[in-house]
Amino acid sequence: MINIFFDCSFISLVIVSLTARRKGIASALIDRFTQKSSTDKIFSSTNLSNKPMQNVFLSNGFVHSGFVDNLDKGDPEIIFFKRRNAK
Repeated sequence: MINIFFDCSFISLVIVSLTARRKGIASALIDRFTQKSSTDKIFSSTNLSNKPMQNVFLSNGFVHSGFVDNLDKGDPEIIFFKRRNAK
């Protein structure tokens, strides 16, 4: 299911088991989502404390697009953005 966020596609959650990490699975899931997206703009987010997921987004062409405070106490949510056709 493609989630919509302000009329844009939104990746709400990417989970890869501990034993399967660092094998390109998260990138493959994100790529598939991007291919299936019904909008050109794609957003997602992760906590400031989640450095591995931030690196996944950045390595898949996403850029920082802002922060949301007060979701998790002391751990802001970083919003990421990518255009579907951007590489």
